[in-house]
Amino acid sequence: MILPNFCNPISSNSMARKPTHNKGSDGDVRRLLKRYSCPMPFHAIRAFFLGRIAKPKIDTRPLQALEDLWDGDMPEFESLDDANELMNALINGLWNRLTRHQDRKHPFRLTRLPLPADKESIRQFAETRVEELEGFINGLFGDDEALDLPESAHDALGNLGELRSFFGAFVQFANDYEASDEIKNTVSNLQELSVIAGKEINRAVLSCSRARRAFLETMLTSAPTRH
Repeated sequence: MILPNFCNPISSNSMARKPTHNKGSDGDVRRLLKRYSCPMPFHAIRAFFLGRIAKPKIDTRPLQALEDLWDGDMPEFESLDDANELMNALINGLWNRLTRHQDRKHPFRLTRLPLPADKESIRQFAETRVEELEGFINGLFGDDEALDLPESAHDALGNLGELRSFFGAFVQFANDYEASDEIKNTVSNLQELSVIAGKEINRAVLSCSRARRAFLETMLTSAPTRH
């Protein structure tokens, strides 16, 4: 496998140029995920990356999160350019765009979905939410079985676990909805639960971000002064 490299080689007979990186749109990311057969869907990756960004540990590495998308085994690349294209789109692009959600002024939003109109679209809607919530939780915990989270983040995670169960129930029993009134009520419930889920994700992200900043400030103020 050709390993990714952010450094562009400079020919001995050419003038050095400042490297340029195409940060890639969400559409570019989707295309590359399909090209390299990523097992995790885009909507789940957004949530997974956000969870990893919010992780209270200060040694979080974006590259490790990228490898985790392929279960720790990165796809093979035909060239360094191909490797860099994927790295730039997912890390310089998607990951960096998601970091802005650590600011209360820029809340994260779950994937916008069309309103379900029948049993199958109800199942797809609920399944997407399950994958997003699982993605965020898995991103936050990573390989850790337990995390020392702030109280607010701990409460938010508990609520997200319950919401994941609710959405899972809609997936499981979607085929039982037949009457139009039942479908209408289900759609309303899915919308309401989606709003709540988004708020709980943001609560966890902001709480973890505050705790990490406080920890870093403590480290800086307690560091010995060099003479």
